[in-house]
Amino acid sequence: MPLAWALLLLLGLSARRDWGCLQCDNSVREALKQLRLALIPSRFQQGQLQARAQVVLRGMEGPFFRDYALNAFVGRVGIDRLDLVASFVKNQTSNLMANSLRDEPLLDELVTLRERVIKELKKVLRSYELKACDPKICRLLKEEVLDCLHCQMISPKCIREKYCFIDGQPRMDLQYHKKNEFQWSPGLTGSIISVCLAVLAFGIIVAS
Repeated sequence: MPLAWALLLLLGLSARRDWGCLQCDNSVREALKQLRLALIPSRFQQGQLQARAQVVLRGMEGPFFRDYALNAFVGRVGIDRLDLVASFVKNQTSNLMANSLRDEPLLDELVTLRERVIKELKKVLRSYELKACDPKICRLLKEEVLDCLHCQMISPKCIREKYCFIDGQPRMDLQYHKKNEFQWSPGLTGSIISVCLAVLAFGIIVAS
């Protein structure tokens, strides 16, 4: 997908109101926004690098962390532990704005930032899931947890065993689709092209 289309897709999705986990924190959203405004376009000379950095930053402002929380985990987290991740994000964005990196090294650092945040977010998401997937422990949970899809505090609930720690779910791919929506694949594209070529060849044969 061309970078322009990818950017438009992320812009459209980030306008949605169903923020995920980290984006439920206004201070995190503001920190990521200020980082984007500080870096783009002033610290990217090449248009292609600038576009890629824009996609990375817009994704972090928008659906990226939400999709990770919902695709890789059940999308619920203890708010006290999430505060630690939020502080981590704000410290990292401040460090990036203060350094002198430009162009490709800066883009690499943005991608590394996203990976670091994912690792920290994974810890808190997994922490809740460990408790909620244990039949003995989950019944004792009393404190409300944050629903990463709707940004609402909800009562903790036991998670059914079949939904616990599903490693086969897409984790870092994070395609922007609803669970039951049709998913396009390269294999399907190849099949369609093959069929079209076969039809075209048949038409030529008939016409001759």
